[in-house]
Amino acid sequence: MKIVQISDTHLTASGGPTADAFRLLARHLDEEVRPDLVVHSGDIQVLDPDDAADRAHSRELLDLISAPLLVVPGNHDVGMPGLDAWAGISVTGERVAAHESAFGPGQWRHDADEAILLGINSELLGSGLQREADQWRWLEQTLGDLPAGRPVLLFLHKPLWAVTDEPVDHQVDVGPVARDRLLGLLERIDLRAVGCGHLHRYRQVRRDRAIEVWAPATAFLAPGGDDLPEGRQELGYVEYTVADGAVTAEFRLVPGMPQLTTDDVPEIAQAIEAMTAAV
Repeated sequence: MKIVQISDTHLTASGGPTADAFRLLARHLDEEVRPDLVVHSGDIQVLDPDDAADRAHSRELLDLISAPLLVVPGNHDVGMPGLDAWAGISVTGERVAAHESAFGPGQWRHDADEAILLGINSELLGSGLQREADQWRWLEQTLGDLPAGRPVLLFLHKPLWAVTDEPVDHQVDVGPVARDRLLGLLERIDLRAVGCGHLHRYRQVRRDRAIEVWAPATAFLAPGGDDLPEGRQELGYVEYTVADGAVTAEFRLVPGMPQLTTDDVPEIAQAIEAMTAAV
């Protein structure tokens, strides 16, 4: 089984370089890679989760991928938990509902012959919303119902394990309370991979029987990040192979995709200006 994980596409109704890069990615996946399944691990939209035009255009672009596609939301799709949310945009039930109306449920289970895939909304973890309680209940029931003998791959937007030793300005990983609870639940299953995005860099680390995989962005390289662990800072995607009960993952480049920075994407500044004007 071949699974592709893409992440942090940061698409906008204004078009621009991130949309061009995504079209190139979609064509490459359709014509060359031909995966059995594609997972998008969040930050579909450029910056503002309340921009309905960005959401609708992002949905149209994602439909360019012909393989079955599953999505988990990122903070730029639904907001984030915590008191120090980026730009003050906290996750809300309304934002999650708007996202799910376009992209489907934020938590899901996909059964294949070779593996079981799970997706969860990391932006609900630690939010205190009713939707968080509903997701915990769904997760406990789902994990309890999984059949034995098949590897499990989990996808979410934020890294599950702690990224930094010291707190940073806003949440870059799943908070410690939710992390401990989730790791306790995952002990029940044959977890083989945990794929996330958010950090715009690729890294793979062994966590007991599982591999933790940070997926690169397709949109642009993130500025700064000197306080983050080392990783491969190139745009691309991750290709997972599931064979004979084993799960492996590899970084992949998209032929011809430019290695953009935020300076190459004027739509970012435009989105920030629009968000500031709306406050």
